[in-house]
Amino acid sequence: MDYQQAFERSPAPSLLLSCDLQIITCNAAFEQAVGLLRDALIGRPLFEMFPGRGQQQQVLLQSFQQVLSSAAAHQIPLLEYHLSTHVSLPHEYWTTTHTPLLDDTGAVTAILCQPLNISELVLLREQLAQTDASNPVEPLTLDLLGLLKAERERFNQLFQQAPGFVCILRGPKHVFELANDAYYQLIGHRQIIGQVLADVLPEVVAQGFLDKLDRVYTTGEPFIGRAIPIELQRVADGALEERFIDLTYQPILDASGSISGIFVQGHDVTEAHWLSQEVSFQAAHDALTGLCNRREVARQMAELEQLGGTHTLMYLDLDHFKIINDRCGHRAGDALLCEVARLLREHTQKGDVLARLGGDEFALVLPNCAPDCAHQRAQQICEGIRQLRFLWNGRRYSITFSIGVAHFGSEALASFSEGLGLADAACFLAKEKGRNQIIVSQPSDEEIRRRQQDMDWTDRLREAMREDRVVLFGQRFDCFSEATREEGMVCCEVLARLRGADDELISPGAFIPAAERYGLIAELDRHIIHKAFSILQELPPAQRQRTRYFINVSGLTLGSRGFVDYVFSTLAQFPQVQPGNVCFEVTETAAINSLAVTASLLGELVNHGFHVALDDFGSGMSSFAYLQHLPVQYLKIDGEFIKGIRNPPAGSVIVESVIQVARAFNIRTIAESVEWPDLVPVLQGIGADYGQGFALHHPQPLPF
Repeated sequence: MDYQQAFERSPAPSLLLSCDLQIITCNAAFEQAVGLLRDALIGRPLFEMFPGRGQQQQVLLQSFQQVLSSAAAHQIPLLEYHLSTHVSLPHEYWTTTHTPLLDDTGAVTAILCQPLNISELVLLREQLAQTDASNPVEPLTLDLLGLLKAERERFNQLFQQAPGFVCILRGPKHVFELANDAYYQLIGHRQIIGQVLADVLPEVVAQGFLDKLDRVYTTGEPFIGRAIPIELQRVADGALEERFIDLTYQPILDASGSISGIFVQGHDVTEAHWLSQEVSFQAAHDALTGLCNRREVARQMAELEQLGGTHTLMYLDLDHFKIINDRCGHRAGDALLCEVARLLREHTQKGDVLARLGGDEFALVLPNCAPDCAHQRAQQICEGIRQLRFLWNGRRYSITFSIGVAHFGSEALASFSEGLGLADAACFLAKEKGRNQIIVSQPSDEEIRRRQQDMDWTDRLREAMREDRVVLFGQRFDCFSEATREEGMVCCEVLARLRGADDELISPGAFIPAAERYGLIAELDRHIIHKAFSILQELPPAQRQRTRYFINVSGLTLGSRGFVDYVFSTLAQFPQVQPGNVCFEVTETAAINSLAVTASLLGELVNHGFHVALDDFGSGMSSFAYLQHLPVQYLKIDGEFIKGIRNPPAGSVIVESVIQVARAFNIRTIAESVEWPDLVPVLQGIGADYGQGFALHHPQPLPF
């Protein structure tokens, strides 16, 4: 609350008059007291708005003349006068105080009129006098003076207790006229009322605050500043202390429109400013290492690109960081990252930008650095990290970096984001080629371009899942044996497609390898499972009862934490779906890589009523022995063997042997890649249970 707000919000009616008794303004309490809006009052002569009667008007005129001649306040203890438009009493009684407002020379520039309606008090006094003439009422004047004194004290408390600092400076020398408690708390020790600002606050002169005051006093233009730093000697003979203030200088005009002083208000926002600085720092820096984060480095690079030139970007990734994290725990991993950040700082030069992009990935930008120099510095970093011996719980660990280097800027014809993608792809290639090395991205390097395209697919795939643009197709199996026809199940493999931005359908060969390479396959598999269950839920009951969806699950998904629990919880979300409606397909190679674990996980699913199919059977076959350890109901014979049937005699012999072994284990067989109609009678003849391929059914959107 500032001084003007204190005047406006005061419950005491207040009217400001010019020396010729024109109404300058009033507060809300005066509007309420007289029943008129200030817009109807401002600029009008007082006695035109409130004419009164001859004697009443004369009493007021005499009081005003006394104030103008003596430059001192005058009070009228009791005045019968009709001011209000809404009082129902036959007589209105007021007490009023008239206070002069003075300029620097002591001349009266305006009169503050503060009337108080005491009609009810006078009426009460008369009633008391009539009921008990032997006990006269105390003189009314004493009561009124007490009321006025209490009101003034309340007004002063409002001013002093305002949360913001407030002071009034008079004249061109800026003499302190008023100041509240918050202002004294800001400036500390010293007596200021009646003193020139430059004398009692000399430290602010050199900081430009006196110039700002002079400019406001001269031009009449207010000054507003936010979080302005100011140094104040808040303790006598003490050092200067920096504070930050929101500040307003507002000119004060007299009745003639001339500037007579400056109204100063504001808030000490030091703590809020420091907190804001801390929050800004945290938003731009990695909490663990204190390095710039990804967002901050992108912001700085946008500024760097505006300057032109060609710059080098290193994408640095720790090798085998996960091993230390898993063996020693996350505290050890965090300690290692801090140690690496310290070492990288030692290899930076003035102007370089070092950032932690996330996890164990860092970026170093070398502005206007020649390629040869950049490669040399990358080698120095690799050598430095090789020499680092990380010690944890008495054991030493050797650390290495894989580094991808790319160039961006005006001459490289690449933006920072494009350079970051190229450097990331080069770093990934460095890991694939054995780690602990540097790969420099060149514009003609097709291998890096392919890696980059794969990496781009990760964002596109996430976006497609988020926007529900993963479309499920199905390819139906044909029943080849009488037994499978009698079962009456309609089996089909669930196939995923992506719907692109132009509504085109993208085949899985474009995004599945990228999903597997960059760790998105488990998320994608779960997304497909959820969507397939949802489609099954919507099928008519009779159709759903004889439908079985074969859903592919990668080895990475099967081994991921909580996969089986996810399947069970998803099943609970779709109560119309039965476990028998679903068969999970697992590739042979994924199954035998970790036979015991796979058998246990698949066993949980089968015990719950789900079916399991072993996909691409024969592609990694060295023995049939492991079949007795895997709880599978279907074998999908690898398509290469099926195609080989057309090249007798070996092709059909291999397929027939697989069918016979499967039959011994009571496992149904599905022949994949039936692309030619002439394969159908051969497969039926050697005992295959089902066939799948384009010669039998072209995939179409689910459900069908």
